[in-house]
Amino acid sequence: MGCTVLVAHADPEIMVHEADLAERGEVVATLHANHTWRGSRAKDDGTWPAHRLTYLMAEFATGLAPGWEAGVHLPVMRGGVDGETSNNGAWSASAIMFRLKHIRQAGGGWFYGFNAEYDINAGRYVGDTRSAEFRGIVGLDSERFRVTANPHLIWGWGHSGRERAPDLNLDLKALHKVSETFAWGAEAYTDGGRLGRLRPGEGDRTLYLVTEFETRVGAVHLGVGQGFKETPERYLLKGVWSASF
Repeated sequence: MGCTVLVAHADPEIMVHEADLAERGEVVATLHANHTWRGSRAKDDGTWPAHRLTYLMAEFATGLAPGWEAGVHLPVMRGGVDGETSNNGAWSASAIMFRLKHIRQAGGGWFYGFNAEYDINAGRYVGDTRSAEFRGIVGLDSERFRVTANPHLIWGWGHSGRERAPDLNLDLKALHKVSETFAWGAEAYTDGGRLGRLRPGEGDRTLYLVTEFETRVGAVHLGVGQGFKETPERYLLKGVWSASF
């Protein structure tokens, strides 16, 4: 998963938000992991370079009421480059993220809602010490496929001289359900530029091939991705495991 500096870094989450929610009183534990095996080797904003950068993130979510979920993300990062701002192999906390999610079913498999997030960031992660995101969620979940779109606005604060207009991004996901427990498809993550000064087609672009399947110990999501244009992350791997209690 608050500004140009933020989207230039691999999100420790890297997922499209869909209609899944924890039930009231249920706790869902999720472990996110992603690794950039090739990317930019230098940054000029004090953040860690993307090359061989690894993120691990624990997430805990619980249902508040029908259609409502709250969660907290605790990401850490491992540097992959020796330089002025990072050390190869060094681990460090990168942020703490709080979120509130709401989903409504519209009938016929359609769903819509939002995910609102507030982040407290370390300077090694992004240049802004505070950021916020409002992510729209709309999709169709049918018997054989699921398609979801996440248009979202991202704000960042705490970096002197920065514009205050939010970034507008669009994330997309399409899955083919081979069976009740296995699916495959693609995800696209796009940076549209600042609201009021958009640059569609010019910003960062990352495309993933993904698969999702159920196991006896939880749900698993795996993906391999490639960044296009000037995206700092050129080749990436990601995985997500989640289980409910």
